[in-house]
Amino acid sequence: MPSTVRYSVSLDAVQDADIVRWIEAQSNASEAVRQAIRAYISQPTMVDLENRLNELLALIRNLRVVEAQAEEPQTEGDEPTQARRGLEAMKKKFKR
Repeated sequence: MPSTVRYSVSLDAVQDADIVRWIEAQSNASEAVRQAIRAYISQPTMVDLENRLNELLALIRNLRVVEAQAEEPQTEGDEPTQARRGLEAMKKKFKR
């Protein structure tokens, strides 16, 4: 029992002239068409691209937040200002 499935495709000689020329130039038209279809269906969709773009934009936003935090003034021992202030407040509380 053969495992070949055959499909018939109709092409317009004028509108599809580029496709007709491409198929006629192939040494194995069936294989060339299979490869072209596989290449097409493996391409990402617009939704895939939009999702990836949103992921990248979120990464950029997060990077900017981290950069902004890194640019905060540093004090002795490279402690962030807010941490140093909290430590100073605790020291004052326990000195009483």
